[in-house]
Amino acid sequence: MTYTSIWQRVEEFRTEHTPLLNADKIPLDLLKFVELDLSLDLVRFDGLADEFSADAALLGDFSGFYIDGYIFDRIDTASHSQQNRLRFSLAHELGYYVLHKVRYESENIADFDSLKEWLNYHSGDKDEIERDANEFAGRLLVPIEVLEPLFEKLAVAFDALHGLHGWKNRQDLRKQTCEHLSQKFGLHPEGISTRLHREGLWPNIY
Repeated sequence: MTYTSIWQRVEEFRTEHTPLLNADKIPLDLLKFVELDLSLDLVRFDGLADEFSADAALLGDFSGFYIDGYIFDRIDTASHSQQNRLRFSLAHELGYYVLHKVRYESENIADFDSLKEWLNYHSGDKDEIERDANEFAGRLLVPIEVLEPLFEKLAVAFDALHGLHGWKNRQDLRKQTCEHLSQKFGLHPEGISTRLHREGLWPNIY
């Protein structure tokens, strides 16, 4: 899928699920959204993070999401970094759910084991699906209608302090900007850096 087509599907999905996914709800409460709006189950899975390097995973029958047992037991007391990691993991799995559900169903994938087996035997497809899910997650968590005006305000301030566009090669300023914006969106600074690059607002030259 192209980035443009993924972005279009994200915005359609956001519109379909108002108000919980509205841009003014950031950082998005995806746990609440999954349970209340999608009526999907959240299932405890011990060792999910250790075995699959993910805090959440889509159930093979699309009835809900696994949550790593350690995080599941600490959802109400998790640190900001843990909450941010879980938020992105859930958004990533929602990308599978929204973008590729029909494809999985056509392959008769009905449980977690059959999903793992299919992914293992379709490594090229797996890479594309992962990329699509990551892009879906990034655009869902960082709505362009919120990011762009925030960045434009920062750009005006940077122009005044560092000269017209003289700051765009300053990696220290880029890092500080990403750290600042990450608090707004509930996302790791690297995720903000990716959005700035992908949306063409502040392309990373490295």
